[in-house]
Amino acid sequence: MTAQHYDLDRITGFLDGVEEAQPGPDGGTESLAELVAAFAALPARPGSVVVIALPNGTRLLRLFFAVHLAGHTPVLLSPSTPPSRVRGIARHLGAFALVRAAIRRGDYGEADVRRLAGSDLAVFPGPHTAHGPGNVILMSSGTSGLATGCLHGMDALLRNARRHVASIGQNAADTVLVSLPAYYSFALVAQVLGSLVAGSRLVVAGPPFSTANYLSTVRGRRVTVSSLTPILAKSLVAAGVELPSPLRSLTVGGQALDGDHVARLLKLNPDLGVYLTYGLTEAGPRVSTLAAHREPPHRHGSVGLPLDGVEVTVRDNELLVRSDTVYRERVGEPAPSKRGQLVEPGLVATGDIGFVDPDGYVVVRGRSTDFTVVRGEKVSMAAVRRAAESLPHVVRAAARVLDDDTDTDSARLELDVYVDDVNSPSEAEVQRQLRSLLTRSERPRVVRVHPLPAGEFHK
Repeated sequence: MTAQHYDLDRITGFLDGVEEAQPGPDGGTESLAELVAAFAALPARPGSVVVIALPNGTRLLRLFFAVHLAGHTPVLLSPSTPPSRVRGIARHLGAFALVRAAIRRGDYGEADVRRLAGSDLAVFPGPHTAHGPGNVILMSSGTSGLATGCLHGMDALLRNARRHVASIGQNAADTVLVSLPAYYSFALVAQVLGSLVAGSRLVVAGPPFSTANYLSTVRGRRVTVSSLTPILAKSLVAAGVELPSPLRSLTVGGQALDGDHVARLLKLNPDLGVYLTYGLTEAGPRVSTLAAHREPPHRHGSVGLPLDGVEVTVRDNELLVRSDTVYRERVGEPAPSKRGQLVEPGLVATGDIGFVDPDGYVVVRGRSTDFTVVRGEKVSMAAVRRAAESLPHVVRAAARVLDDDTDTDSARLELDVYVDDVNSPSEAEVQRQLRSLLTRSERPRVVRVHPLPAGEFHK
């Protein structure tokens, strides 16, 4: 089944069944059909890029599907992204329009701003890029850089979603909780599109994540399928929390969850299906799944078997993924990234170091790119460095993270900036300037300024 089978009526029916765990802001009175008509009426070429930077909720989902059904290219972005950062991303993507909860006059230059679905819509003067109808851009800036997007066909994303739900046994009787940000490729494809193809009921929550709210939502909304990042799963294990019924399936993706935490999670929840998943945005995004509750402990260090239609091989210790859901091209990328490079159409070099054992199980040993997780969010250390090095008088920067992986709020990002010794900015000034360039999770808690003597200024 391809994207065109998910027409206005079917998507409207799906969205009508979506619930919000906590009441969100006013989503406007427009129906999905009216939103589709509004986007279709914009003076834009088919496939024009529309950036949506809104919090999780039904309003976000309605606008995402409306842009798609209108024949344009939606791209989701963190709602906490500072306006200056959004401007840069929109420029690199050649975006035609932007949707945010509120847009202040002057934030986006000469953009024409109007209200739509309880939000502000800014139309940029150009230049614009159009990719044709039926496309979606998934942002991978958490690991690859400031403004890296991957162009996918909606049909390929739906195919990947269908393979994912099959691998975890999700069906129309399930209620799925989305507590991860919808701009994560996992949340959008595996959970939102996965629930669309499976016919599951969808409940949309945060972020931010709290254990108390999570457990209350699972009980109160009768959630049967949930997904967490490894750091959130570890925090529940560390607290000794037994997950409540009717939850029957928990998927954990992102970084690898070590075998000890898997064993403890299974011991706390003997009747729970625990699925460890592996993927990357460039692959569309899911690659493999391990049904940990059905595997012996020695398998818990792996990320399981490739999904149907996916092949994982190894070249020089790097994992390669071949699939008909691999992205077609990178867009909006100011500087090339080694992670996720296309070897050839349909074959992506993951940038992950690992191997495939004789039984076909995929093992990931680490990533060749430098990224970390801060407050449950993926953060590109290279992106933080580049932002710091864009400041006046900063010659170079070095970022590192210190954290306790049992506490999602304890991660501390530290930044050393090396500056010229003429009019050097203070640590407080660097912090102030970075606030307009970085998201909350990317902002360092500690900044150290180191003057460099003349002759060492090598930007």
